[in-house]
Amino acid sequence: MAEPTVQRVRIYLNGEDRAGDRPLYQAVLAELRQSGATGATALPALSGFGPRRQVLPDAERQPVIIEWVDHALRIRRILPLISEIARDALITIEPVEVAQGVLRPSGPFGAEQLVSDLMQTEVATIAADAPLLAALEQIAAAQADLLAVVENETVVGTISARELVWRGGLRLPPSLLGMLEPAESAAALAVMHGRTVGEVVNREVRGVPLTMPIPQALTMMIEWGYAQVPVLDGHGRLAGIFGQREVLLAAARQPEPTDTNAIEVRVGMVMQAATARVALGQPLAAALAMLITAPSHLLFVIDDNGRLAGILRLGNVLMRLQGDERAALLAALQRAQPTPAAALPGARRAIDSLVEPAPAIVTVDAGLAAAARQLLNVNAERLPVVDSDGRLSGIIARGALIRALLQQSE
Repeated sequence: MAEPTVQRVRIYLNGEDRAGDRPLYQAVLAELRQSGATGATALPALSGFGPRRQVLPDAERQPVIIEWVDHALRIRRILPLISEIARDALITIEPVEVAQGVLRPSGPFGAEQLVSDLMQTEVATIAADAPLLAALEQIAAAQADLLAVVENETVVGTISARELVWRGGLRLPPSLLGMLEPAESAAALAVMHGRTVGEVVNREVRGVPLTMPIPQALTMMIEWGYAQVPVLDGHGRLAGIFGQREVLLAAARQPEPTDTNAIEVRVGMVMQAATARVALGQPLAAALAMLITAPSHLLFVIDDNGRLAGILRLGNVLMRLQGDERAALLAALQRAQPTPAAALPGARRAIDSLVEPAPAIVTVDAGLAAAARQLLNVNAERLPVVDSDGRLSGIIARGALIRALLQQSE
């Protein structure tokens, strides 16, 4: 006989049962949630007795029953974890027929796809006593967003490019360091000499377990504002790293829908309409004031008809400036407060000669898988979205695309 698709698990506990410093039923619910169970409910019972025939009448010892309804395959995966927590509990399983309700909508990630299925196993790590400059070199060389800080094979924290910039004292974006002259680089990095990773490491270890379902891991990443997170085994040891790139790779492999009646989410539905844009003919100084604070230090350039003419990149501008103008821009980049356009170079020069072709574009009617492929092909954080006439409609960023993919999978 075939195994039923949906089952109900009942876990019989007592209110006095503990797991560390909290009630056992709370620990069981927390494990179910972390491991990706669709849903569970803890029900207090008025009274009862067990094999020892001991009646439990008072509130502290009140019986508690956890009901968990889920797909059979998911139950089979998670149940051993619950058995480890509630070793003496009576646990029953029975088939159920769902008359109404959706256990898990369809989406780009299967119900049983776990973080371990997509994570990178080759992970850049660093020790807490390593020089801070060594962390910068690793992040720049690997083009990584995050390094795991490891002591005795255990992850004790993380360090990101953001921590290097603000907590480490580096005021220039790491992506620009390779464009500096030796003297400029020495001046920018002087503040980091003699400091160690341990001085700026984020010791609030925010990792996800190997067995966590992908939609849940994405939810946590969005809540934390992380593009990457360490993946930890049951002992807190580093098993891999999981991030936006792995999610986009999975989305890019999704086949095109064959059901012509199905409603596919299009880029135009999830794009960000507000964009950091400038028009051809704009004075360079005014554009730089925007460019310094723009996401990814990138502006989209439009013509008089609103059509996309190209992009303006901070790195390209820096490479083209010389002498006092270059020094003024570098000084502005390292100030804590925004620099007004009047103090920036290029007040009498238009941006037109510095505009580059956009590496790729996405159309408003493109599917999410197509957008993921474009972002990956050019290794971009964001791409312009244009309409059928080539007018700039908005941008699609990695974060927004991943949130859309998550909504389809929850």
